[in-house]
Amino acid sequence: MPSLLRSPASRWAVPAVAITAVGAAVGFGSVLAGASSPDLPERTAADLLASVAGSEQPFSGTVVQTSRLGLPDLPEAVTDGVGPIALLTGSHTARIWYSSPDQARFALTGDLDETNIIRDGDDLWVWSSSTNTAEHAVVPPHGGRDDPAPVPEAVSPQVAAEALLAAVDPTTEVTVDGTAEVAGRAAYELVLAPRDDGSLIDDVRLAVDSETSMPLRVQVNSDGADEPAFEVGFTSVTMAEPSDDVFRFNPPPGATVEEHDLSDLRRHDDEKSGDLTSPHPAATPPTVIGEGWTSVIVIPDVSLAGSDETGVIDALLGSASRVSGSYGSGRLLETGLVSALLLDDGRLLLGAVTPEVLEQAAGGLDS
Repeated sequence: MPSLLRSPASRWAVPAVAITAVGAAVGFGSVLAGASSPDLPERTAADLLASVAGSEQPFSGTVVQTSRLGLPDLPEAVTDGVGPIALLTGSHTARIWYSSPDQARFALTGDLDETNIIRDGDDLWVWSSSTNTAEHAVVPPHGGRDDPAPVPEAVSPQVAAEALLAAVDPTTEVTVDGTAEVAGRAAYELVLAPRDDGSLIDDVRLAVDSETSMPLRVQVNSDGADEPAFEVGFTSVTMAEPSDDVFRFNPPPGATVEEHDLSDLRRHDDEKSGDLTSPHPAATPPTVIGEGWTSVIVIPDVSLAGSDETGVIDALLGSASRVSGSYGSGRLLETGLVSALLLDDGRLLLGAVTPEVLEQAAGGLDS
């Protein structure tokens, strides 16, 4: 079965590495919003954080995500489409309609193709214009796991903001830095800044809608850069319930329709992960070293990556420097926002951190 319906959101998780690495570390600042334009009542950072966490707003809008990570040239086959790796470079536009967790639609458009992910009650659809293929599944009742989500990671400002605000600890200074206008709406500028100088990130700015507390824009700024290294935000948004017609999907004429059973898939995944004698056991999941802004993600074996991912890793590390230390030897790549260290034994370390932090983490892997 194609992986689109295995977990739609997970296919777009790659661009969220920087967000995840920043992730989460949030403390409570006490600076008040100033009186800059637009003119809004003063609110504390703690108040804004609480309001963002509790916001649940139906809407429809257009979102643009732009990545300026300073990466080497990636394979054209993966940067020209609408897949996850394509989101690592350039700008990408999406339309999002959201009524509730059970009713949402996401359309990511490329130059020549479009991918739609639609959740309408128990029905889940994924349609690709490039292949004119529609995949359909009935979402089973909750079984202790989240349902497949229709909004790809790091493309929605809300999802990116949730990743940043998921955990709270003292590694982050949080303040409110005046106000801004995003998609024609007045917003507060909530600023997250690392207290640790081992991070490559200068700060992260969240524009929080003054009326609904919905995140309208997320910008990740690297130290010394003139433009955000990563940003995702609305260019237009309507704070109203979308029409039910938006969520009713009918495959276009000539489309190939593939039916899938998510219950069988979940049962298969459970059995596979629990069977240690299987000739193809589940891959060891990534681990995280450290916390807050200097967290480092460790992928145990990049040889298990798919062909697209392997091609990207090869392209990225083709211009990397050879390094060695107590951890052995490997190849190191540093961009304005993310550093990567591929050890010769196949382990990959990633983080929005300086190379020194990566090498220190690598040195403690076997201790």
